[in-house]
Amino acid sequence: MKRRVIVLVVGALLAVGAVFAVRATAERFGSSDAQEAAPTLGSSLPSVIPTRPSTGEAALNLGWQRIDGDEFDGAKVDTTRWRVYDGYNAASKETLSAKQCSVSGGVLTITGLANAAGTTCGMAWKQNRTFGRWEVRARFPAPADAGFNPVFLLWPADDANWAATGEIDFAEEYDTARQYVQSWLHGPGNTDGGYYQSHRFDMTQWHNYAVDWQPDRITLYLDGQPWGAYLDRPFIPQKPMHLVIQQNYNRKHPGIPLQSSVQIDWVRIYR
Repeated sequence: MKRRVIVLVVGALLAVGAVFAVRATAERFGSSDAQEAAPTLGSSLPSVIPTRPSTGEAALNLGWQRIDGDEFDGAKVDTTRWRVYDGYNAASKETLSAKQCSVSGGVLTITGLANAAGTTCGMAWKQNRTFGRWEVRARFPAPADAGFNPVFLLWPADDANWAATGEIDFAEEYDTARQYVQSWLHGPGNTDGGYYQSHRFDMTQWHNYAVDWQPDRITLYLDGQPWGAYLDRPFIPQKPMHLVIQQNYNRKHPGIPLQSSVQIDWVRIYR
């Protein structure tokens, strides 16, 4: 089943070298159902429960060493750190505008517009690494349009051969009420490397979403507590990847979509 395709952004608004990882939802989901039919569930959780009271951050609970990140304290996206998508993606039929990735008051907001194109945005961290830990503090306002799907993921440096490298979607959102989060692992050579859906919680409030990618496992964290883990070694990516934050647009109904957004307070990278 076709999962996610990447293309060079082309057209008059071309951002040189920009790529956009987009989910082929037309083939993956029904027109009205945001659930995947008969998902392949991830393996059971490893023994990683913190031994001291949770701080709400996986990094603090587990003593991760911070090496980089972005607090979004400026007046615009820091393009020394991020590559922002801008242009028309012919493969996904998405219109991408860097203007829809804005920074104000210490918060990055990615807005999908209520227009015929469903104009949206995404951005990719410029530095790649093999294995590591990432944590993102975010909220997802509701109600949202079914066609706007925010996602935090790790995407391979070798985007032309992404299927051979793999992809880690550690927080992906399809619920219009923003009441649960999902994760998919598209492991090397296997687009069905695993799947998780969280318990219900209010994603319109601030929460912390983290991923710990190691050679033999990938652990998902929500507010400092593990909620899923992928343990099938053949499907754990082993090549360099980078963080991507984006809001896909996959048209779900005729007419103009409801304006929808995701807000990010900070992004932190750890070893």
